[in-house]
Amino acid sequence: MPYDLPRATLGRTGLEVTRYGIGGAYCKTIDGYKAALDCGVNYVDTARSYHDGEDEKVIGQAIQGRRDELILASKTSKRDAAGARQELETSLRELKTDHLDIYQLHHLNTEEERKQALGPGGALEAVQQAREEGLVRFIGVTGHDWPQIAEAVLTGHFDTVLCWYNCALREAEETVIPAAQAHNTGVVIMNASRNEKLLKGPKAPDPVQFYRYVLSNDAVATTIMGLRNVDLFEEVAAGLSERVPITQQEKSELEAYGAERRASGDLK
Repeated sequence: MPYDLPRATLGRTGLEVTRYGIGGAYCKTIDGYKAALDCGVNYVDTARSYHDGEDEKVIGQAIQGRRDELILASKTSKRDAAGARQELETSLRELKTDHLDIYQLHHLNTEEERKQALGPGGALEAVQQAREEGLVRFIGVTGHDWPQIAEAVLTGHFDTVLCWYNCALREAEETVIPAAQAHNTGVVIMNASRNEKLLKGPKAPDPVQFYRYVLSNDAVATTIMGLRNVDLFEEVAAGLSERVPITQQEKSELEAYGAERRASGDLK
C-alpha cells in the first residue's frame, strides 16, 4: 500500500523527493523493487557497478509504467570522460529510460580520483555534456570519505551529494553537510542503520528511529535504505508516514547507543 510519506526539496535541484527512498545493490528481484515502490517512495538510487550491471536491469523492469513518477539516480565509477559517457549510455539502456534525473560520480574517495574526475578530460566533463544534451538533469557526487566528499562539494559543481550518516557515524555534520549548505547542494543519506548493523542486539531501538534521527537534520532531504529486506523497508515506510517527530531525549539516547556500538567495533 502507498504510505503518505513526508517530502522535501532536494537542494538547488528543486526536485520534490520523498524523505525515504530505495537504495540499489541488494535486491535481485523485480517484485522486490515493485513492493518497495508500492510504499509510495519516489527516489530510487542505483549504480552501473551494482551486481555487475544487473541491478540497473532489474530496476529498469520494475519501474516500467511508473518512470514519470520517480526521481531516478545512477552512478559511474569511471574517472575519464569516455568511460563515463559509455557507462551513462549503458545505464540509460538498462534502465529503459531516455534520461536520468541525477547522475553521480561514484565513491570519489581520494584526492587523486577527484582531481582526475574533475580535471581536463575527466568524468565531470562527460556528465556536463550529457546534461546539455538532456540525458542528465542534475549532477551528483557520492562517497564514503567525508572530508574528500566535502572537498568535491565545495567546488560547486554538484547539485546533490550522497554520503554516510547516522547516530553512530556523525562526521557528515562537520564536513559534508556544511559544504552542501554553502552551495545549496541536495543531501541524500545512506547507511542510516549502518547496513542494518545498528538494528541488531537486545538494546536496539525501533528501526524507524534511526531514520527519524537522520531526517531530524534539516539539511537532509532524503535517506535511502538498501533493499535487503522488503518487510523491513515497508515497516520503516509505515513508521515515517506517521510523521512522529523525534524528541531531543530520543536523539540523545540514539547517539549514546550509536557511540557504544561504534566503540565496540560492531560497525566496521
